[in-house]
Amino acid sequence: MKERIQIEDALKHLHECEYRGQSVGPESLAGVMGCDLAESAELLSNLQASKLVALDKGAYQLTREGREYARQVVRAHRLYETYLAHETGLDETEWHPKAEKMEHTLSGEQVKSMAEQLGYPRYDPHGDPIPTAAGELPPVRGMPLIECSPGWEGRIVHIEDEPDAFYTHLVNAGLAPGMRIQVLDMEPKIIRLNVEGRAIKLRPAVAGNLVVMAFEADESFDQSVARLSDLQSGETASIVGLLPACRGHERNRLLDLGLVPGTSVEIVLSSPVGSPIAYRIRGAAIALRREQADRVMIRKTVGEHL
Repeated sequence: MKERIQIEDALKHLHECEYRGQSVGPESLAGVMGCDLAESAELLSNLQASKLVALDKGAYQLTREGREYARQVVRAHRLYETYLAHETGLDETEWHPKAEKMEHTLSGEQVKSMAEQLGYPRYDPHGDPIPTAAGELPPVRGMPLIECSPGWEGRIVHIEDEPDAFYTHLVNAGLAPGMRIQVLDMEPKIIRLNVEGRAIKLRPAVAGNLVVMAFEADESFDQSVARLSDLQSGETASIVGLLPACRGHERNRLLDLGLVPGTSVEIVLSSPVGSPIAYRIRGAAIALRREQADRVMIRKTVGEHL
């Protein structure tokens, strides 16, 4: 099993580099695999002998068989991460390490069943494309956030989940693929963003883990969007939707409580410590913690104060 895991991890690295247009040598593989150069070279040699990898002009490339094998592993990994995101309450910092283990044990039938259960998703929770059963993948999309200029508007399409410290920082900031952003300022030591009605600051090194895509011609950043946690007593608002970062059981629960687009909402009782707060939603008083209310996008109703 250990040898199989090494082979599959190496093929995944080769596949990712191929997809990103990067070359692979013993040095880069050793860094990813956590082994020395001699072990990396031996692993590549074994992959060549198995006709999964070929050496071309000093760079290692996947053969057709190697690419098919790699995409089976990638498909299992990204589908399992999607399953964890939408069907469990597991913290998102745990998705990747758990999927790293499961990708080597899931059978073809289990992967097929999982894809069907999830509705054949095209992208995983980090924005990575999920290979189809036939091994097809869309082209690379988006550009690094750090290449944008002040005033740029668009959406997050990918969040890199390594290194762990950077990914955890982005998770704690409430960021997720699909969220709309506006670049406010790009300074050498800090990047300021407006993300769905919330001001966020990121260090450039951390922001380098975000890939973004500009809006379509008929889209623009909606400055009127705020968070339910920003609503004050005496104000009314209309719900715009739930943040893309709100997933799984939490998302289902909020939808079941009536937090759907177009629903009117107002505060009926505030807590002395600020959380939870009771909101009137569809005639019922619903208590939400601040972190829950922060995942609900609203548009305040101008001129209608209680």
